[in-house]
Amino acid sequence: MQRQGIIWMWAEEVENASEEDIPIIPELDKPEITCINYLRDLPYDQTYFIENVIDPAHVPISHDGVISKKEYARPLETEIEENNISGILSKVKGAGKSATSWGRHDFIAPNLVIYKFTIQIKDKSYDVGTALYSIPLGKNKCRILHRNFIGGLKWFINLTPRWIHHLQTNNLLEGDMELLVGQNLQINRLGKSLKEVFLPLKTSDTLVIEYRKWLDKFGSQLPYYQGYTTSKNLDNDGFDNQENIVDRLSQHTQLCSSCNRAYQRTIQLKKTFIGMAIVLAGIAIIADANSLQILAVCIALGMIALAIGAGKLQTKFERSYTRH
Repeated sequence: MQRQGIIWMWAEEVENASEEDIPIIPELDKPEITCINYLRDLPYDQTYFIENVIDPAHVPISHDGVISKKEYARPLETEIEENNISGILSKVKGAGKSATSWGRHDFIAPNLVIYKFTIQIKDKSYDVGTALYSIPLGKNKCRILHRNFIGGLKWFINLTPRWIHHLQTNNLLEGDMELLVGQNLQINRLGKSLKEVFLPLKTSDTLVIEYRKWLDKFGSQLPYYQGYTTSKNLDNDGFDNQENIVDRLSQHTQLCSSCNRAYQRTIQLKKTFIGMAIVLAGIAIIADANSLQILAVCIALGMIALAIGAGKLQTKFERSYTRH
């Protein structure tokens, strides 16, 4: 069944399938809303991804200079409205630039995290949200669908190629990736409960602990998981390629039609510019007129500069973000 651009499948008896179980985001059905979709494979367990994105406290530190700033880090106020089999509904104060504004941070079981907040651009306010879906691909592997939506600025977003939006999202996810893989690996290696190894802060880690306790209550049917005091089928299988934890090319570019198309065109442009530079250099060598030689050399240098620019863009589709 298709809902809001996603195909949903029920893997059990058809008579037990219910449309009401499909999590719907009302904002996505509004005509003024613009949505940007992004897909990526991640080299760690789905539960670590959900813990990561349900944790607003890490954003100013881990994503300083990408989507936030270190000076925005502060104690947070979190209110849990519901915690049941359907998920965790909450609101958080102080998770952004403003220390007094509230935003929604909801986990819709079993695989959706939603942020909703308001941003101010000049004198106008915009309702903004992020929906983060995840599915397990196997032990210590998952695939995510990241959907940003905003009420307004449709003309600007639609004019910007999708791959440009994706470059920032790549930087965002890669800012956490090695830390999360290391966390997943180390906790599995220790073989202890999170209650024994975590040092939670009431001002920062409320939602992280609530989610892990949710797994204790409702995660027993999952093939593997790490709750706060319980766990199931944990080991380090799946971490067999530590040298390529972050591989933007295979984890995103080759999966994304927009980025893969831009990547292939960038490679072709680089080859074309190099070829033109070689031809122009040859013309400069054999030309009799000095003016023609100078012109050919100048254009050849321009082609070399364009080839260098295309090469730098090519690496953005291949290489991961490095935090400075």
